[in-house]
Amino acid sequence: MSSTRTFQEKSYKKHSEHLDEYSHGGKKEAHAKKWFENDTVDAWRHQRMYQVLDPLLIENPQAKWLTVGDGRYGKDAKYISEKGCDALASDISESLLKVAKDIGYISKYKKENAESLSFQDSEFDYVFCKESYHHFPRPMVALYEMLRVASSGVLLIEPNDSYIINKYSAILFRNLKNMIKFLLGRKTDKHSFEESGNYLFSISRREVEKVALGLNFNVVAFKGINDAYFEGVEYEKLSDKGPLQKKVRIFINIANFLCKLGLMDYGLLASIIFKKEPSKELLQQLIKEGYEIIRLPDNPYITG
Repeated sequence: MSSTRTFQEKSYKKHSEHLDEYSHGGKKEAHAKKWFENDTVDAWRHQRMYQVLDPLLIENPQAKWLTVGDGRYGKDAKYISEKGCDALASDISESLLKVAKDIGYISKYKKENAESLSFQDSEFDYVFCKESYHHFPRPMVALYEMLRVASSGVLLIEPNDSYIINKYSAILFRNLKNMIKFLLGRKTDKHSFEESGNYLFSISRREVEKVALGLNFNVVAFKGINDAYFEGVEYEKLSDKGPLQKKVRIFINIANFLCKLGLMDYGLLASIIFKKEPSKELLQQLIKEGYEIIRLPDNPYITG
């Protein structure tokens, strides 16, 4: 057990230091400041992901939100607050959050470990975690913490596990891609690690459903998203003639087409676990925006 705890502590420290590096001047800080800009290809990429929040933000503009793993200047909280909702940004490192607060980019933040949140039960209406869950050493612990402090639900946007799929066409297509990679001398490992020191956890519909079922929550919602990152997108301004923008759009369009054919699954998965029954209006809006609504069975051995 001691070795496990030591690894967790090393992971927390490494991730905090990783973000701290972007506030110490030099190339990394200059690069980080590009994240403030709203007219780059990179900003457009993230805007596409943020839009999956809109049905929830519109349905309850008075909602209180917590963003988890929002260390890049609190950009997740910034999007939510611009839509009129109250949002508290949190991350294991406060270095960039402090900068954002000092210049008025966000109104508030708190240094938090996602796996041990300091907040009271149901203190927030919603909790949002975008592309950070996969960095945590114990992401499931963090998810239970997010559910604990939310009263209405938790929304994740995370890498989708392409190895959990039951379509034969997609399995054959994946195996074909892996064979081509092997012949080209490229790695085909299904396990990935990132430079920041973490194993890259991915999520799946089945995994999210099981979390909800274990806590006797009845409604979950899913929406697939395809994205593409190429070096330099932070520096290219949005333009129909921009080479990187064209490249990103082509990649996304091809991926969307292959998903429609059933040859692959989406690269990212937006997942909502509702802790209480959503309104009919919200469900209708989610469906309109491309979400799949799943109703889960009640636990027949627990009532009330």
